Amino acid sequence: MKLIRPTTLTDAMLTSSTAPENDYAVWASGTAYAVGARVILTSTHRKYEALAASTGVNPATDPTKWLDLGPTNRWAMFDARVGTATTRTGSLQVVLAPGAADGLALIDIEAESASVTLTVSGNQIYNRTQSLNIGGNAIDTWFAWFFEPLGKRTGLLFLDVPVYETGVLTVTLTRDNPADAVKCGTLLVGRQFDIGDTEHGVDLGIIDYSRKETDQFGVTSVVERAFAKRMSARVVMQTDALDDVYRTLASIRATPVLWIGSESFESLTVFGFYKEFSIDLAYPTVSYCSLTIEGLT
Repeated sequence: MKLIRPTTLTDAMLTSSTAPENDYAVWASGTAYAVGARVILTSTHRKYEALAASTGVNPATDPTKWLDLGPTNRWAMFDARVGTATTRTGSLQVVLAPGAADGLALIDIEAESASVTLTVSGNQIYNRTQSLNIGGNAIDTWFAWFFEPLGKRTGLLFLDVPVYETGVLTVTLTRDNPADAVKCGTLLVGRQFDIGDTEHGVDLGIIDYSRKETDQFGVTSVVERAFAKRMSARVVMQTDALDDVYRTLASIRATPVLWIGSESFESLTVFGFYKEFSIDLAYPTVSYCSLTIEGLT
């Protein structure tokens, strides 16, 4: 079981991006805005809609006059929230200078391939490309080979990135068809922390927030809503690491991080927070940590 503690990316860390930040016109203090007008603030990288007519009212300071609509397209992939995504036709590339980091994750993405490079003082020392195409499900007949829909990952992990304080990361997502849109829901970069080895018997599923509603005539319909992953696992850890594990888990309470139960199964990667954890000080050399994790996606 590993986790990635995300680095909060600042303007200075985002060296460049091919995703535009032109969702709406930039707010100007001297412009009179009518109800329904939409603007962006480059200082907050967020979109706003006017709830009341105003002039000179900064959208970030008065929620009674401006409604926050969420992050701009360029910064949607960095807000660590569900339901927002950065999109661009054909390909998407961002260049980051996040400081010392050894893990990078792409979550809720739509693309055919993703590549990550690390450059230090102009020299490329890391370059890795992964495909999101994993083949069809249950390809066990010729009919399935030709007609089963192509299976695709929705997330990728890059956990072998070398640690350099001055390293520059370039992340590129591409589509085979240049007319298709690339989407990236979340890009996380940060430092890894290894708790131990996940035991077999992980309890994995989802929490579905859809609702069944019946109207006054007795007609029932299902309203589809979002769902979140959930995972319960027990981890075998070294007893001499108990204090370190305890302090680390306590420090990230109520904090969304990326939990990696196993790199072999995409389903065991959950972006969210733990509901509870307990540590069983079992033996002089080996102990156990039980985690219940609720995802945001």
